[in-house]
Amino acid sequence: MALAPALAVAEAVIPMRSPDRAGPTCTASPCAASLCAALLCALLPLAASARDLPYGAVSDPAVRHCDALNWSTRHAEAASCYRLLADNGATPGERAEGAWALGDLSRANNLFRAAVGAHPDDAGLRVRWGELYIDSFQPQQALELFKEALQRDPHDAYAKVDSAAVLADEFESQADADLTPVLQDAAAPPGARLEGLLLAARVALEDSDATAAAPLIQSAGALASEAQLPQLEVYALRAALAQFQGGDGTAWIERAVREDPGFGDAYAVPAHFYDLRWRESEAIALYRKAILTQPNLWSAQVQLASCLLREDRVPEATALLQDAYRGDPYDPVTVNTLRLLDSLKKYDVLEYDRTPGGPLAGAPALILRISPDQSAVLAPYARRLAELALRTYSQRYRFQLREPVDVEIYPNHDDLAVRTEGLPGMGGELGVTFGYVVAIDSPGTREEGAFDWGSTLWHEMAHVFTLESTDFRVPRWLTEGLSVFEEWRTGPIKGIQIPEDVFAVLAQGRALPIAQLNRGFVRPQYPQQLVVSYMQAGLVCDFIDRRFGFDKLLALLHAFENTSDVSVALQRSLGLTAAQFDARFQADLMQRYGTLFAHIDAWQAARAAANAAAARSDWAVASDAAQRALGWLAQDVGEGSPYLALADVYAASGQRPRAIATLLDYWQRGGHDPQALRELAAGLHRDGHLDQAIAVLDSVNYVAPLDDELHGELGDWLLEAHRAQDALVEYRVAMALNPPDQASAHLRLARAEFALRALPEARREVLAALEIAPNFVPAQQLLLQLVGAHGGAGGAPNLYPR
Repeated sequence: MALAPALAVAEAVIPMRSPDRAGPTCTASPCAASLCAALLCALLPLAASARDLPYGAVSDPAVRHCDALNWSTRHAEAASCYRLLADNGATPGERAEGAWALGDLSRANNLFRAAVGAHPDDAGLRVRWGELYIDSFQPQQALELFKEALQRDPHDAYAKVDSAAVLADEFESQADADLTPVLQDAAAPPGARLEGLLLAARVALEDSDATAAAPLIQSAGALASEAQLPQLEVYALRAALAQFQGGDGTAWIERAVREDPGFGDAYAVPAHFYDLRWRESEAIALYRKAILTQPNLWSAQVQLASCLLREDRVPEATALLQDAYRGDPYDPVTVNTLRLLDSLKKYDVLEYDRTPGGPLAGAPALILRISPDQSAVLAPYARRLAELALRTYSQRYRFQLREPVDVEIYPNHDDLAVRTEGLPGMGGELGVTFGYVVAIDSPGTREEGAFDWGSTLWHEMAHVFTLESTDFRVPRWLTEGLSVFEEWRTGPIKGIQIPEDVFAVLAQGRALPIAQLNRGFVRPQYPQQLVVSYMQAGLVCDFIDRRFGFDKLLALLHAFENTSDVSVALQRSLGLTAAQFDARFQADLMQRYGTLFAHIDAWQAARAAANAAAARSDWAVASDAAQRALGWLAQDVGEGSPYLALADVYAASGQRPRAIATLLDYWQRGGHDPQALRELAAGLHRDGHLDQAIAVLDSVNYVAPLDDELHGELGDWLLEAHRAQDALVEYRVAMALNPPDQASAHLRLARAEFALRALPEARREVLAALEIAPNFVPAQQLLLQLVGAHGGAGGAPNLYPR
């Protein structure tokens, strides 16, 4: 999906501008934390005076005059001033600032290009041009301009702060390298230092670290007061800080609005932090006030729509997005979300399990939304698994849902990315949960076996219960940890599965302290850290369950209803400080995996050697290497598992029973390679283990269900086991996949219907088979059986329709 052009003519809107900052603001959703820095959400327009150094247009008295009018809330006069500047400014830079303030981004872009061409060594012009790119949703182009500015002036504080904001999420070490010198340089322009302090404070709050944020906000306020800079953004962050500390930020919001009655971010900033913590109702209320205060704050309108979509309030969200599009037609989040909503109208909507009583009386407990080309294939398994999850989690978490769970299954990963973050190509999530709304990738979005979509659905369904039962107060690390733990313990493919590279990181002692684990999700510092954090959180929950019991795990979950402090929650639920917990968890980790950690390089080498040797049919080397690798980690059933190489060794040497036993061990531990499981199921069936063969082949449905032969064979075995109703489900799925042998597919359906004594349906299917292949003997034989089944005193009925 192509993005809308960012630098194009927009409607004339006067954005809130600081005297040396321009452009509207933005906020990010909980599942779009990485987008926040990319769009400079960490830097709202700041109340800063004109730059202390004469950098290009920003130092021009004419620009300062217009900005001063704008920040003194004389917006009508400011608009006239900017129009005059845009038309008659003395330099291209001045005219660019005027055009930008009026919302004419395309003209501003051309004027900045001309200004930079005329003054190629002016770092300040490049910084302002980069900020224009931020305003037009192109952070990478902005980053290049900030780098060019720093090449021309390595001390440009504004370029460093802007660069740090773009890099804050994905490359934190470089972001710190850019930001720290500004914060430590007392000679840096006060406006740049203020921006740096507010950025650092905002990052700390996004990490849920109120302790670190408080002194940063205090310093920002002191600096603004000393330098006589407006403090609107400071007040907004003080309001957000008060939320984290369990207080009420209303007084700070009111103070900001008294100073500027049109400052919508007084509400939107604290709403953003409610949003990050899934506190949708509070976020929605504040975003509504932000829009009333500043009707052209389109970013707040888009975020309000996003919150409403997470509550499945589609009509209102759509209207808000359409209005935001009219105000800012170049925001790709708005454009892509509207396109996604249009496509969702075409999805099949399937409602199940209407309950007679309780909070869902008369309403469906489960709603599936699946694209029409996949609904007949995926709905049976999604329904079966989701309904099992509802029963399982209701009992385990002792919580009854108050609304139906709405599951959306996307056939295109970019659609899920838009649902999650508003942009295609963003993020690698397999699924996401917004309260009672669950969205996941279809198994068709990746190569066969690349992910087990059933475990993804199971994972996301756990979020529904952990989020709703705590009123969304559970920290990110714990809700993710519980979902991973439930995958391992109760999911459709049970067993602890930890990727090879995660073990390598843990072996280096890089597990985060429990009090900082949230940071690994919100702001990872190295490429694998997000996955490492998921696995560590799962291991933490597994440790608590084994050592303290599941009731204590629930106690920890609910402890966060009354505190956001990890140490306090641990003390109340487990009687441990955070440091004590870290020590016990680390000891348990070493007890379970210490030998592996001590031989991590040898284990990785053995895994690689086993697979390489098996690929070249060097069975002796493959056998030795696989057994050495499994000796260090018997639970090694992930990608490239030594079990698969070892099974190949046994099969090649004619030791079929050992090959089957090896694959069975692999499956029982949670291995889910589709081809390996098909081979295992076939072997079990040949050996007469029908029920076990069915269980193995059925588990493939949660990994690679888009194979008509799988469903046909599974249906045959189910029919053999006298499970005709289950066989019928498989045959219908096989037919929905449009198999090449249509006659056989119809015959299979006929046999299942016949076994269920659904004779008219069986007749219809067998006649369909014979219409395709008139000489198809098995279909002719079944037709004779149907004639006999209809026989009696009145003679055989006419099976052929008129």
